[in-house]
Amino acid sequence: MSRSERSEDDIAAAAVVSLEEVPVIDFAPFLAGDAAARQVVADEIAHACEEIGFFYLTGHGVPQDVVDAIFSTAAEFFALPDAERAKANATPEWYRGYIPMPERQPMSRNTRMFEQYRLQHEWGPDAKDMQHARIFDQVNRWPEGLPAFKDAGEAYLAAMLGLGRELLRAFALGLGLDENRFDDTFRQPPSQLSVNYYPVLPLEAESDVSNMISHTDEGPFTILAQGAVGGLEVKRRDGAWIQAPPVKGAFTINVGDMMMWWSNGRFLSNYHRVRNRTDVERFSVPYFANPDRDVTVAPLPELLNGEAPRYEPVRVADHLSRFYSQLSKNPHEAYS
Repeated sequence: MSRSERSEDDIAAAAVVSLEEVPVIDFAPFLAGDAAARQVVADEIAHACEEIGFFYLTGHGVPQDVVDAIFSTAAEFFALPDAERAKANATPEWYRGYIPMPERQPMSRNTRMFEQYRLQHEWGPDAKDMQHARIFDQVNRWPEGLPAFKDAGEAYLAAMLGLGRELLRAFALGLGLDENRFDDTFRQPPSQLSVNYYPVLPLEAESDVSNMISHTDEGPFTILAQGAVGGLEVKRRDGAWIQAPPVKGAFTINVGDMMMWWSNGRFLSNYHRVRNRTDVERFSVPYFANPDRDVTVAPLPELLNGEAPRYEPVRVADHLSRFYSQLSKNPHEAYS
């Protein structure tokens, strides 16, 4: 998670709105390869990124059984006794694995009511960047006795890597760039996968209590599989909160800070939060796409058109290492 927000409007209830607020975009014509169709889809994506920073993606080509497997194994893991889950705990030295909720916390707008299992792509050591080896060069930690969890996690990471690279081409075309503009920035990306479990918020919780507080995401974009239970809420440009419920067969895509920086603010990295006020537990699986660690993210010169850059250059490894180092000291701050 990147920028967090703890303002008074966190108390506001999210309105139920039509899906036109968060458009549903069919990605199949883009994947089919026709240049004109690809541009149409890219323009639809760009419009959503400019207006609200979120959209639903259907026709994405990820097999449903890959998605089903990660959710079924997640439910199996989070149903384990506390002591069994704790065997896979992430540590400051090996920050991959299970992150529990705080054992005790007051019910407030700063409450963290969710559990996580964090994974990343495994690319092997990078001799050019040993400074951040502890964060980026580790292998994934897997829970004992659940081989299906490892199989599902690796298959899902591979699927997201492929879809993410196609989405980058769509973002590039939508910005009026060559569709391969971002290819060299995602050769071995340190992208992260989180498997999240949200218990039901207590009935006595005040209206400003969330499972996950209002925030934006660090990287260029996030691919979210929501599962069957809603709870995601998105902030419109006018400040109103709206619900972004699950759409069957669709991923929920949102712009993150780095894509906003690359586009010099044209694409919106928007605030969002999670409130599970249903009567059943909620699962979600966000994939946080990150550029290669040696990439420097700054407003792209070809998009400035004489305007001054609105954001300072940021080297990915340095930026993410500060983020992960903070999280490793206090894992309960890991709310993405």
